[in-house]
Amino acid sequence: MIIALYGGSFDPPHLGHIHVVQAALQTLDIEKVIIVPAYVNPFKKGTHAPAQLRSKWLKQIFFDYKNVEVSDIETLASRAVKSIETVEHFSKLYKKIYFIIGADNLASLQKWHQFEALDRAVTWVVATREEIAIDAQYIQLQVDQPISSTQLRTQLDKKQLPDMVADEIKTYYEEHHARSH
Repeated sequence: MIIALYGGSFDPPHLGHIHVVQAALQTLDIEKVIIVPAYVNPFKKGTHAPAQLRSKWLKQIFFDYKNVEVSDIETLASRAVKSIETVEHFSKLYKKIYFIIGADNLASLQKWHQFEALDRAVTWVVATREEIAIDAQYIQLQVDQPISSTQLRTQLDKKQLPDMVADEIKTYYEEHHARSH
């Protein structure tokens, strides 16, 4: 079975994330997308919403997608999990792994833990973002959604959040002062 892993903080999950998943399902020769919310991104100091809550939102958002699974492998670890660990886990279960990242991650990709091993283990798929140039060696997902979780935490716009969780996400970030971080 061939899968695509799509990891991230999803803090909060938004319509851009849905567009990435939909583009992956339409573009890649895969059986499913496995979304892997991070407990905490190894390159960040923390998160605004707890991992279990972000995972719950993702499960609600993708509930009706038969080819999408939300994995708690990293959230249950209760620590920053390196991508290579997640890939090694899933490579025992699946014969080929596509690894989806946003174009904004390209600049730091070589700095990822055990990058060479990770590079050998996956086929990279890069979602377009903010007109960042993407090298031809990567498979591109044309999504170009002008949305970022960072921006949403500052200016909560319900129109950029999935309907089924928009109110809950907006309320959570307003009540927990995520705007002030």
